[in-house]
Amino acid sequence: MQLHKGIWIVLITLAALVGCKRLTFIKPNYDKMEIEQVKQAPDLRDSPADKRRMVAADSVEAAANRLSVGDYEGAERAAQNAVKNSPDDPTGYSILGLVQQGRGNSASAGSYFQKAASMGRSGPAEWGNYGSWLCESGQATEGLTWIDRALQYPDALDAAGMQANAGKCALKAGNAVRAEQNLRSALSSSPTNAVALDGMTQLMIERGQTMEARAFSERRLAQGESAESLQRAILIETKLGDTRSAQRYRDRLSQLNSSINNPR
Repeated sequence: MQLHKGIWIVLITLAALVGCKRLTFIKPNYDKMEIEQVKQAPDLRDSPADKRRMVAADSVEAAANRLSVGDYEGAERAAQNAVKNSPDDPTGYSILGLVQQGRGNSASAGSYFQKAASMGRSGPAEWGNYGSWLCESGQATEGLTWIDRALQYPDALDAAGMQANAGKCALKAGNAVRAEQNLRSALSSSPTNAVALDGMTQLMIERGQTMEARAFSERRLAQGESAESLQRAILIETKLGDTRSAQRYRDRLSQLNSSINNPR
């Protein structure tokens, strides 16, 4: 019996779930799966190993679907079942990492991302996730090494998303020249990429190019407001002496914090 030959992957931003400082992490997208045959009931002639792989594939799909709607418990159960039935496949571990990331358990997420990245069947998705986690955890130089490994296979992932991750990681590593190259590369193919716009805003602030920072900040805010993006906007308007705009952003930040702290 033939099984799934491979999985096309896309990048999803977990900002809405775990805070906008996050980079972009990877999960399976089953709308883009390369499937060798339509799913069907297991043939009685299938070996036990084949049946376990089918169960694992179904469990991974279920886990991804649960994760997409914020059902962390359901995603975790399904991913654990995938790992149980196919322990050499890194996909289940990656989803467990995303679950922990969504819950705000960074250390636990890192353990899963590291496990997935170190497995024999790992690939660009796993390398990119682990590298991005390292960057967020204060290990930017090592993180860039893993991200660069993932970027060697641009057809296997959202290259713009990973370029944006590389740019923000380079900023953390103190390499402004590389950061700008990566961030502009991301924006050239994905002009609304929030991670890249956020990175360019920060880069322009650090360089003292306040008007340019304002332009990138406004583009970033158009993709959705977050505490960090509003705080940068307040800083920019204060530097430019526009007290009215700065206060407007403070009011929006207060409203955002109130909605987060007092959900309906």
